[in-house]
Amino acid sequence: MSILKKACLYALSPAIFVVFTATSYAEALPGPLVETDWLSKNLDNVQILDVRTNPKSFKKYAKKPAVNPCGVGGAKPKTPVGGHIDTKNIALVKWIKVLSRGESNGVKLQSMNIDKEKFAKLMANSGVSNDTAVVITNNAESPEDVMLATRLYWTMKYYGHVNVAILNGGTYKWMSEKRDKSKDKSKPSKGKYEAKDGNPALVANMADVKTAIGSADTQLVDSRRLSGYLGLAPAGKLVTRQGHIPTAKNWPIATNLLSSNSGTLTFQSADNIKKTATALGLDPSKATISYSDTGSFATLSWFALHEIAGNKGAKVYDASLNEWTQVADNKVAAMTVE
Repeated sequence: MSILKKACLYALSPAIFVVFTATSYAEALPGPLVETDWLSKNLDNVQILDVRTNPKSFKKYAKKPAVNPCGVGGAKPKTPVGGHIDTKNIALVKWIKVLSRGESNGVKLQSMNIDKEKFAKLMANSGVSNDTAVVITNNAESPEDVMLATRLYWTMKYYGHVNVAILNGGTYKWMSEKRDKSKDKSKPSKGKYEAKDGNPALVANMADVKTAIGSADTQLVDSRRLSGYLGLAPAGKLVTRQGHIPTAKNWPIATNLLSSNSGTLTFQSADNIKKTATALGLDPSKATISYSDTGSFATLSWFALHEIAGNKGAKVYDASLNEWTQVADNKVAAMTVE
């Protein structure tokens, strides 16, 4: 529902009308992250985008584990997320719809950003208009789940939708707190959406990466696990040569997340993110290009650095190692830590 329609619905009550004017609605999101308590109080004011790799789980409650594998007194086994947050303002976003194939520097690429027209269609079909406040959620059962949210968030920011946030702890935290859930189908009212041109300040290309190698002005961040960075992971179609781009430092995405005793994954504080970067030999305030196998995992590093820690010089190399390792002239370093 658009801001003006919401304003009209509340026009009879001056006190409520003040809350839902166009200006205040645009400011409804407190930051790049929102907490479950905040969302519970604002379910009618936002559109939730629930991004998943397993769409069937959206409409089916998960069964609790029958046996505690850790034994009596051990940690409780984690129940997979099934169903979704109970609100009519929610849309299931299939992960496959967020990505596209592409081509650059003579090589074919996978898991690239979707184009402007596909993005606008995805938003409209998900009940989002240009003035909609959006909260993205994910299952948050693993760092890979959280990445789904940061990828969609980065894409929205890239195409100019600034009124967006991620639910910290995701759907898993929501359900672990015994909040209302549902397994109803996603039936969003179609929005009206016109995407802006992509923001070049958020994305890097291969030429930018080459310039950054050994540069005193820009640092490179490998967002993968240490095994991939060292070259121990097997090569494949996505990454044809394992290892890392020369002079890149390793910053695994999991270090940006905090796991609670219940298994809930939330983001580290800005202070901890900066301290972690420094401990890994990075400068949290320096211009940064993050990459991974494809650009998806790099968006989690970008989100932590750019959105939480406030480094507005952070970018994502969207083609990442999928492109870099297919271009024969590009060097790859292995079994060394920069």
